[in-house]
Amino acid sequence: MSTACTMAGCTGTVLDDGYCDTCGSPGPVVGSSAPSPPQAPPSVVPASPTSPIAVSGGGGCTVAGCTGTVLDDGYCDTCGTLAPQPVPSGGAAGGTGAPGSSSTTSSIALASAPSVSATVAGSRRRTGSSRTTSARTSLGVGLVSVAPTPGGDPAAAVMTPDEIAEVVEVTPEDERFCRSCDSQVGRSSDGREGRIKGFCSNCRAPFDFASNAPALVAGELVAGQYEVLGPIAHGGMGWIYLGRDKAVSDRWVVLKGLIDSSDPDAALAAVAERQFLAQIEHGAIVNIYNFVTHAGSGYIVMEYVGGESLNSKLKARRRSNGGVPLPLEVPEAIAYILGILPAFGYLHDRGLVYNDLKPANIMAVDDGVKLIDVGAVMRADDHDAAIFGTQGFQAPEVASAGPSVQSDLYTVGRTLAVLILNFVFHSGPYMHALPGPADEPLFARWESLHRFLLKATAPHPDDRFQTAGEMSQQLIGVLREIVAVETSSPKPTPSTLFGPDRAPALLHEGSNAVVHDVEWRALPRTLVDPADPSAAALIEMDEVEGSQALDLIDQGIASGQLGSSREVELRRARALVEAGRDPGPVLDSIVEADPWEWRVDWYRGLFELSQQRAVVAAERFSNVWTAVPGELAPQLAVAMAAEAAGEVVRAAQLYERVVSVDPTDVSAAFGLARCLAAGGDRAGGAAALDRVPRSSAAYGAAQSEVARLLAAVDHDTAPTPAELARAAATVERLQIDAAERAALTTDILERALALADTDPDALSRGSQNVTLFGRPLDRRELKRGLEAAYRERARLASDPDLRIELVDRANSIRPRTLF
Repeated sequence: MSTACTMAGCTGTVLDDGYCDTCGSPGPVVGSSAPSPPQAPPSVVPASPTSPIAVSGGGGCTVAGCTGTVLDDGYCDTCGTLAPQPVPSGGAAGGTGAPGSSSTTSSIALASAPSVSATVAGSRRRTGSSRTTSARTSLGVGLVSVAPTPGGDPAAAVMTPDEIAEVVEVTPEDERFCRSCDSQVGRSSDGREGRIKGFCSNCRAPFDFASNAPALVAGELVAGQYEVLGPIAHGGMGWIYLGRDKAVSDRWVVLKGLIDSSDPDAALAAVAERQFLAQIEHGAIVNIYNFVTHAGSGYIVMEYVGGESLNSKLKARRRSNGGVPLPLEVPEAIAYILGILPAFGYLHDRGLVYNDLKPANIMAVDDGVKLIDVGAVMRADDHDAAIFGTQGFQAPEVASAGPSVQSDLYTVGRTLAVLILNFVFHSGPYMHALPGPADEPLFARWESLHRFLLKATAPHPDDRFQTAGEMSQQLIGVLREIVAVETSSPKPTPSTLFGPDRAPALLHEGSNAVVHDVEWRALPRTLVDPADPSAAALIEMDEVEGSQALDLIDQGIASGQLGSSREVELRRARALVEAGRDPGPVLDSIVEADPWEWRVDWYRGLFELSQQRAVVAAERFSNVWTAVPGELAPQLAVAMAAEAAGEVVRAAQLYERVVSVDPTDVSAAFGLARCLAAGGDRAGGAAALDRVPRSSAAYGAAQSEVARLLAAVDHDTAPTPAELARAAATVERLQIDAAERAALTTDILERALALADTDPDALSRGSQNVTLFGRPLDRRELKRGLEAAYRERARLASDPDLRIELVDRANSIRPRTLF
């Protein structure tokens, strides 16, 4: 038995599969008598700034007729509806506030929605083109494999009579009256059901009480060219039919009609499609073949796209999970979104906006994806066109300001959220907001993903991604991180915004501070925008630092080699930080020109970290992380600031994430080792250092630190014989300076002797066949080895006083002999 959809404004019917045939919202769970809160249907909004968008209220288990109880798992025991989530901290019901911040045991550098626009009221952000091409993107961009979706038999998509009957709305018999003479018509008589369509027996006026029956029937020839096989769907703008093009080799086509040809908004939308949509040619957008009229109605003739919509995939997963929503796996969902972003860039570069992205409008086909409904596409500067969008996906400012590139990208973010989260997104507190990590474990696990969605769906359009290309670049970075962690397979790649980790360069210069402590100079440098007129000169002076760099900048400007540009001023800010001087005034001038320049926060964070104001630095770096959530450098910076602030657990988590994605980031490996060792995990610290690749210039320093760490006494815990043996083996195989080798050897042997003095039985417990530098774990043999090490260090020492001290140590440790 069919059930009417309860979504405000939706006239659809819940079919046997449990979903509304019009808006795609879930109906009641099998065995339940109450419907679940459904998804909003497409709404048509005039472009006038004063036009409202209908918003349904409430959320949670307030479904009409449901008397169920929400269980501990968050779902109603009767209708299966997900309970309303708490309003995110910092947010407000109805979505007017900023989404919540990350939940963590640390209070430092938590994720929050970007809000630069709040500080620059009246100013609008200037954006450029995303410069995309028409080429389709490989699904998963080489990072994740997504199973191909078979196309199937097109004819199998035609709806059965029973499926059509569930959609068609029929007026009840007791409400059937002739519209001309008000006589009763279409009533049952002599045991026969009343006619739905016919003529009044009193005045012969026609009546039809099937309000939205398909206008086309199987076999009908539209415009003398397109043979109709039958309806395949009923959407927000009417019936959609499958057909064959009799003029072009019987190719499969789709004909999209209007729900009511007298609807002026729908008619205008159809005209707009006829005027410019047929010119769209992109591999990830359905092709428009023709626009025809038939029997007084208009139809768009489109390419038939086989496969399965993402909305259908969600439905199938829900059915397989006993009626409980089961979102897509995160890598798969991101792969689909990355597949359609080039299509958005293509449209935006041509001054068009898509407006109505949602899972139902993305078709997975073979090994790719396509946008299958272009009915809502319009010119971004068309202030008179009707705006089509779907509640829960449409950006909040569209009603007053109209659509834009940023509102389009908002729908991309919301679509990704709906694909991966189980939350009430079309009404209530999350209609324009997201759950926080305290309520959504996925965000607690994947902080970069959370920050990506916070930026994509920021309340103000200027705080969001500004181009599809920018959004895609950052989402690829997020996917790279997730895949690397989930598969335990690093996925390093050069950044287009940051240079490499600076730790190897500092070690080459002789600075070992990066190994033992937080060193802000090890953080990657931001890259110069190659489009800047002074880019070549700035790149050439990249290795010049501090006061010397400031002098070169002033000389370059005076000579005309450097212009007055943002890149030059950012380089000046970097030089000021390196010189220990406050870059604030320079950065303030950059903010006046562009409040959204995230590199300002980067340099402010560097300066604060260099001045030991770690908590403030962490907040600055956190802003950068949200601005560019797919980059590793901001995570490394937050980790360093957290470690400097004493938040070693938070720091270790971030260091671990960075080094998991890119083992060549040795600053992260050194930082992780420090944090683990500080907690007494000597073995974990050594394992972190072992992740530095042999090909890295820092490999030797990392292995030397392994030896020191294994031989150290931490938290009053002495090293075991096995740890000492490993430390010794590490020193023996390293190609290091002879003086450093001798120093490490003496450290390890001193620790072994100290262990023997404090615990005489320690060397014998579990130490069979264990040797240190070829000597058995015998106190006398260890003394002989230590004596030799002292004498070797004395031989290599350049300081006479140190040489005498080392010889004295050797003499004092020498075992007594008869000769």
